Amino acid sequence: MRREINIGQNPIKSKIDSIQVLRGVAAMIVTIYHLKSFIAIDQPFRRELDFFFDSGAAGVNLFFVISGFIMVYITEKTPGSYEDIYKFVIKRFIRIWPTYAVITVIYFVIRYRSYVTIPEIKDLAMSLLFIPIDYTPPPFYGYATLPVGWSLNYEIYFYALITISILFKRLRWPVFFLLTIVTLVIIPVLNGSYTLDAARTENYGHKYLNMITNPIIWSFIYGVVIGLLHSNQKVRNVLTDFFSRKWIFSTVVVLAVWQYLSGFFGGQGPLQWAIGASALFSAFLFHHAGRHTQFPGWLVKLGNISYSIYLLHVPVSFTLTVLFQKLGYPIYGSGPALFFLSISLTLIASHLSYEYLEIRLSNFMKRLLPLF
Repeated sequence: MRREINIGQNPIKSKIDSIQVLRGVAAMIVTIYHLKSFIAIDQPFRRELDFFFDSGAAGVNLFFVISGFIMVYITEKTPGSYEDIYKFVIKRFIRIWPTYAVITVIYFVIRYRSYVTIPEIKDLAMSLLFIPIDYTPPPFYGYATLPVGWSLNYEIYFYALITISILFKRLRWPVFFLLTIVTLVIIPVLNGSYTLDAARTENYGHKYLNMITNPIIWSFIYGVVIGLLHSNQKVRNVLTDFFSRKWIFSTVVVLAVWQYLSGFFGGQGPLQWAIGASALFSAFLFHHAGRHTQFPGWLVKLGNISYSIYLLHVPVSFTLTVLFQKLGYPIYGSGPALFFLSISLTLIASHLSYEYLEIRLSNFMKRLLPLF
């Protein structure tokens, strides 16, 4: 994703670059997790890919934790006027929707072509409006037209919570936590269905209520907590000093990698990968907060284009399978060769998407929706 913060001095640049690196890692975890399904169990590389990339939940939860932190970071000096709220909403809309909408519509056309039905058009409309498609299964509630869009439904809901909270100015964070306690604790408790397992939640008979009561949202809240700790100078100094010790930083990274590779509590939710993602993010954030670290340029670039990678890997791989079928070579529509071709073309397409959709289209939208 594109940087959203003025970088400033070197230590700050290192901190933001560390976030970009984690975004790139998260995007590739999800991408490879999805694309390895093109390789049959008995084909080369499948066993290795299953070992190294068998937890898409890790990437999604890491994205959510980062989003929670970023929302605190970019709004901590926002007074809370109506003009501030308007700017926040427009910036979030421009950042997320245009790129998502263009890629979703293109994927819809390629996937359905001349076989479009009314239900599919309805699903497309709901996807573009960030409305869950179905009542189950949690936490996906029906995959959007562009399958990864299910996670953006949560992202937009989280932005809505932040927007409401900003209205209360100095009380924004008490209000934010009150709202989340109502949806994530009080409603499930009153219904007798409280759980911290994101895959085992109650069906309340309303799609959006099902979604906003799902405990996967705790991943955002963990990120908010990290952001609030970071915004307190004294606490930030303590945590920076703590994580600056290489043995502590290394231990956290090793434990996070172990959790990822072993599958230990590797699902969705606050007691699953949200903990590992939060620990890993905190270690990277505070370890690099007070120092200048030069990350490899390609890793930072990977983070810059991570949003496009996340959105494009499914359309690219699907288009390749369709193309090989149309050309009369269906045998090339699966296997290790297609996997590597899909990865390569996804990275190329994501670079173009970042340049022309995330930057140029966003700038065009800004001119249509002026920020005063």
